[in-house]
Amino acid sequence: MNSVQSQINRYWNHRARAYDAHQQRDDRLDADQAVWTRVLTQALPDDAKDVLDLGTGSGYLAFLLADLGYTVTATDLSEGMLAVAADRARERTGEHQPNPTFAVGDAVAPEFDPKSFDVITNRYVMWTLRDPLAALFNWKQLLRPGGQLLLVDAPWFPNGIEANTTDGFVEHYGGTVAEELPLAEARSIDDTVAIIRQAGFQQVTATPLTEVFTLDQATGVAPGHHVQMQHLITATKATTVDAGTDHGQIADEAVTHLEPELDFWTHAFAVCADPTRLKLLIALHAAPEATVSQLAEAVDSTPNAVTQALRKLHEAGVAEPRTHGRHRRWRLTDPRIHELLHHVAAPHSELHPDHP
Repeated sequence: MNSVQSQINRYWNHRARAYDAHQQRDDRLDADQAVWTRVLTQALPDDAKDVLDLGTGSGYLAFLLADLGYTVTATDLSEGMLAVAADRARERTGEHQPNPTFAVGDAVAPEFDPKSFDVITNRYVMWTLRDPLAALFNWKQLLRPGGQLLLVDAPWFPNGIEANTTDGFVEHYGGTVAEELPLAEARSIDDTVAIIRQAGFQQVTATPLTEVFTLDQATGVAPGHHVQMQHLITATKATTVDAGTDHGQIADEAVTHLEPELDFWTHAFAVCADPTRLKLLIALHAAPEATVSQLAEAVDSTPNAVTQALRKLHEAGVAEPRTHGRHRRWRLTDPRIHELLHHVAAPHSELHPDHP
């Protein structure tokens, strides 16, 4: 286990009991469980049976899934968290309630046979993964054809890890650790959605959990945190194509469906084919209203070359300048090029945090 993950594990081992106690608060426990049960019930496919809950922590989601009748395997790298889960499982056994199977395991590289699960879940895990893209590729292997991801997360630290005041958090997650976690300081849930799409999942949707948000507003959140809109992200692994499928018909239907848009996409890919123009689009996507000199520095080119490239983008109807004092400030204006950039995981920034 690398040093970054070891440091993360130490934090959660130390914080396990306090973290779980907050999730079990008497003033909101019943309401919490009712809300999350509704979320799971509405999102999970009817024919699912075997569920893998990764980064389970003290088992909050895993226990709810077991109560709903699923066969649940739950893993975590924090032995402190798993100890809390084991205590709760013993209590539930005494009350004749179903339990998940808990085990030590790495969420990035789970060690299970391919096609072992119908659903993979996790809650508040994506942001703390050291390699979320590799994790998603691994998860896809573990899902059966047509299997589903069900993930809950939020851009927890849009102002940076250092802004969190929870005891010991910055000590363990700050500095070089945060730098190794691609989603730790994400400013939008779109960053998580983009990586899931990049991993090849289909039907990726992010749904705001407004009921959870309202409950957080009414009863408060964990120390060091602020009320934040959480999102339920669902995604599907492609089904296996039957050997008898008419591939020609499927291919023909796909081309026919897209044909009205072919001219646009041919134009869009031509615009993006030049490396300098593509880098400029990524820069404009993150920093609208940048000047030529700022863009030239960002793409490691000369102001003259950038001016020529911007003129091409302007002629193509993709970017527009605005005179501001002695400068011309540039902005990406084509919404479909904007969408295309999301598919290559082009990041937003504090200058442009939200998808239009």
